[in-house]
Amino acid sequence: MATRTAMNEHTLKRIKFDPAKGRAEYLDPPMPGHGTFGVRVNKTCKSFIWVYSFHGRTRRLTLGQYPDLSLAEARAKAAQAAELHKQGVDPGQKKLVELVEYRTSPTFEEAVVSYLEWAEKNKKSWREDERMLRTEFVPHLGRAKIGDIRRKQVVALLDDKAKTAPVQANRLLAVIRKMFNFCVEREILDATPLVKMKNVAKEKTRERSLNRHELVWFLLRLTEPTITQNTRFALLLSLMLAQRSGRIVQMRWIDIDLEDAIWDRSGQFEKNNNPIAIPLSEDVLNILKYLRERQVQKVVANDPERWAKSQVLPSPGQYVFPGRWLTKPQTQPSLNRAMRRFYDTYVKDKDRVEEESLLRIAEDYPRPTVHDLRRSATTHMSRQGLGKDVRSRILNHKDLSVDAIYDRYAYFDEKAVALGEWHGFLKGLLRREFGDVDWVELYGRRMEAVTLDGED
Repeated sequence: MATRTAMNEHTLKRIKFDPAKGRAEYLDPPMPGHGTFGVRVNKTCKSFIWVYSFHGRTRRLTLGQYPDLSLAEARAKAAQAAELHKQGVDPGQKKLVELVEYRTSPTFEEAVVSYLEWAEKNKKSWREDERMLRTEFVPHLGRAKIGDIRRKQVVALLDDKAKTAPVQANRLLAVIRKMFNFCVEREILDATPLVKMKNVAKEKTRERSLNRHELVWFLLRLTEPTITQNTRFALLLSLMLAQRSGRIVQMRWIDIDLEDAIWDRSGQFEKNNNPIAIPLSEDVLNILKYLRERQVQKVVANDPERWAKSQVLPSPGQYVFPGRWLTKPQTQPSLNRAMRRFYDTYVKDKDRVEEESLLRIAEDYPRPTVHDLRRSATTHMSRQGLGKDVRSRILNHKDLSVDAIYDRYAYFDEKAVALGEWHGFLKGLLRREFGDVDWVELYGRRMEAVTLDGED
């Protein structure tokens, strides 16, 4: 039953459901060409409706329920529907399409999966993207529709992270912003909620380089039994070779020639896609041979009957520093965690810090990180006269010249001399502190009895 009455707040509040009459409609006076606004009352609720004609058929569009939707808001929605009607669009059909699209639209977690499928093929850092998205965002936003995520929700999560890890908060912003932009490009979203969003924390440029005394502090920390053999030697090689720690943990045996003493990287795993060949000193070769022998022994120990009858030794596996699963390398964050533990444990013992006077601890000196090892190596080599061209080749900094791209052996002899002198300097520090020992004896065989079985 429909009753004609100009709807206002007073009338709307007085309308009650009458069981004798059943569902009833209260419509405004008709306005030809504009449809008719009204209220439908049933046993459970009051709903605003808009009655219109499309292609000769009378239709009803539900605008929302009272009091969740006010009378003024309902009339505004009716006016929007009338405007669509004038343009030849069926408002009811448009709402149905939008409802279907919403119900079938992906959740945040599903959008993350789609992004990671793309990132795995297009980004070398996709594993770190996966870690950050699944650890920091999916637990909070995973079940929500991707289209329902609002800027303030992301900001709240980032602000909370910035309280304890400001730099990491900026990295998280970069990753989730990239994911939302991906969703826009693939028409999963119409627009990103993070457009023109600035970093949530101010970053300071790190310029810390470990001096001679701090290098001794680092070498002493490597004897702590709380880290694994892999982590110990990965940190040591990060310092000795001055390479990015991410490349160190991803070292592959296939890229290493122990006879010619070369670590020849093809370039596909490089940050800047430039190929590079790193000369390996005798000290580094001894470390690698020890690690290879240790891995082979583990393979034999896992299946002694098979290898007892074999005339050849088994393969050590793919990676020099395998992770928990042999098919994957150790992760770079594990090195960062080890460096953080070195620092946090050391500074708690104030008497030891004062007595040794090795590590500079002050507001202007942030705690040492893995990347500081790379900076420290090049700083010390530069003090010994290392030229800019050779230094850039060792660091594999971005260089788009033809020589840089195609000649991975450029300055090879000069790099070998610089790294050899650097390793000699480090060995001098080692022996002044520990006596007549080498790297393998001190950090390898002596530590085997106390090394943990698992990875960091």
